[in-house]
Amino acid sequence: MLIHQWELIAEAVPRIELSAASRVDGWRNREVLAHLYVQPGLVIRFLQSGTEGQPTMGAAENLSGMRAFHDLIDSSAREGAILGNFDLGIPLAKARTRVLEADLAATIETVQGSISVSDYLVTRCVEAVVHGCDLIDAVTPDSGAQLITSATLLDVLSASAPQLVPEAEALPIQAWIDIATGRSSATGPLAAVTPVMS
Repeated sequence: MLIHQWELIAEAVPRIELSAASRVDGWRNREVLAHLYVQPGLVIRFLQSGTEGQPTMGAAENLSGMRAFHDLIDSSAREGAILGNFDLGIPLAKARTRVLEADLAATIETVQGSISVSDYLVTRCVEAVVHGCDLIDAVTPDSGAQLITSATLLDVLSASAPQLVPEAEALPIQAWIDIATGRSSATGPLAAVTPVMS
């Protein structure tokens, strides 16, 4: 599903107005695409970092920890936009086989610590769905990837406000994803605990 989500974005690139504002504050479409461009390469890099130890985090913890890297991510996206790194199909072609043949039960090392390959690919799936929808015009996500994203963001919410999970589950899937990532605002109790990631 991650591969298909990346493919959907890659197919949309020629139709996207690079200079148009995206849904990410301060980023145009070009910065969003430049950010997505590096993702397959990062996956290849981390898949090569296998370790014998047990994971120290799951997908939810990894996503929650991304806030600490906001400035680095922002500067990288801006640099990539200047360099014209927009065609996701190029790095995707290099990563496709590695991702499809990856041992999902293996443990790898990332900048945040060790995580299972399965959970790490889930975080990349969330990234691809959220940022695909950040583009103007948005890329309609792969339905399976969208479900994974919604469920993972519910897991993040569960860590801070488990009593509100049923309320979030009652929302349409994309509405919950948008609220959980700060793309739209919640009402009621969810307003005090969202976004759970940005």
